[in-house]
Amino acid sequence: MTDLDLRTDGLSPKPVSRRTVIKTAAWSVPVIAATAALPHAAASVNNAALAFTASQTALLTLNLLDGGGTLTATALVTVPTQLTVDNGPGALSAVTTVVTVAVGRPAGINIPVGRARGFGVYSFDGVLSTSGERTTTYQSAPVVGQFGFPATTFSRTITLTIASDGTLNIPIVFGLAGNSTGVAISALATFPVTATFVIGGTSYVATSTISVPVGAGIL
Repeated sequence: MTDLDLRTDGLSPKPVSRRTVIKTAAWSVPVIAATAALPHAAASVNNAALAFTASQTALLTLNLLDGGGTLTATALVTVPTQLTVDNGPGALSAVTTVVTVAVGRPAGINIPVGRARGFGVYSFDGVLSTSGERTTTYQSAPVVGQFGFPATTFSRTITLTIASDGTLNIPIVFGLAGNSTGVAISALATFPVTATFVIGGTSYVATSTISVPVGAGIL
């Protein structure tokens, strides 16, 4: 009975067509191949990593993002200068990636009246940021209006192409955001920086800080 179909109507068994066997086998192969390819693509996105990997400490000359011009620090300021994406097994080929870089307000410094400057992204991967890609938000109150330090965000959609187990270094430059009413900052100001990459639907986060000592004269 190896190559026969059993009949339930009492008649002789019906031979199985050789053409039917070959046709069924041929349709099975592409399904197996397509299924095997899917985990490979997913593994690349899920195995990637994001980190700030370089910084600079110097008497920096920083661009003013709101109003133009520059200011040079009179004390050593430390800023992150590079983001790195480390890819896992499987190449990333022109994968749509949403980039967000947020700079928060420094903790422990209370400015109830008046405004100081904060930091925002001046350029990302060698391309200047635009006013449409940046937000600068101060705290506000009914009587005093806007006050304190601003929180800023930068958002841009890019495409990432990285070889399997490859590395991509992305330069980032920060500038001064907001405006100052001349308030005196008498403590070390440490601004938290958070970068988020949404790569193919998966989110990756890297953190760093911007450090401004007392007397830098830029805030």
